[in-house]
Amino acid sequence: MSGQFRPCITCILQRRNLTNATKYHNSLETFLQYAKHQGLPVHTTYYVGTIYEYVVLDSLTKNARMSLEHSGGTGDNGVDLRGTMSTYKFQESVPVVVQCKYEQKKPGAGLFRELEGTLVNANPNTLAVLAAPLPATPAGKRVLASSEKAIAFCQILGYEDGGIMSQMIWNNTADKLLRGLRVTQIYEERKAGGKPITVQSVSLVDT
Repeated sequence: MSGQFRPCITCILQRRNLTNATKYHNSLETFLQYAKHQGLPVHTTYYVGTIYEYVVLDSLTKNARMSLEHSGGTGDNGVDLRGTMSTYKFQESVPVVVQCKYEQKKPGAGLFRELEGTLVNANPNTLAVLAAPLPATPAGKRVLASSEKAIAFCQILGYEDGGIMSQMIWNNTADKLLRGLRVTQIYEERKAGGKPITVQSVSLVDT
C-alpha cells in the first residue's frame, strides 16, 4: 500500500455519523443539544447548514401552511425537508420537497435546475421549494418561470436574523396547485438593541 492513498478511518466514521445523525434530532432545539453533546465545530458547513434547514422548517411551517420533517442523509436526492402543504384546491394536502441553500451568493439558474431534478420521479402534484437567505438572480428567476415543474422560491433569512421569510414566488405550474392562496405582507414589532423596530415579512393567506 506504500505510495497509495489510504482513507482516514476516523474521517469515514465521522461522515457516517453525520449521515445518520438525523435520528438524534428533529428540531432546532434538539439539534443544538445534539451538536453540543457531540462537540461539533460551530463554523462547519454541516453545523451552519443544519441550523438553517431547521430555521427554514420553522418558517415554512409558520408562514406557508406546510408540515415538514427534516430528511437529509444519503439517497434523498438533495432534499433537506419533505412533507405536505395545506391548500383548498385539493382535498388532500400537496406533497412538498425543500432544498435549503445557505450560501453567501444569490441562488442562480444552476440551483433551480437542480431543484427541478428533485421532481423527476415525484408525484406530479409535488411542489419543490428552494429556500435561501438572498434573493434569486434574474437567471434563476427565468429558470423558475419557464419550468414545467411546480417550483417555488422562498427567501428566508438566517438564524441570526430571526428566520424571517421576506419573499415567496412560484411559477405558473405551481400556481395550479396553489390557486386560492396569495402572499401578504406582515408587520411585527420587535426589539433590537433595546429599541422597538418594525419587521416586515410575508405569509400565505387565502384569497
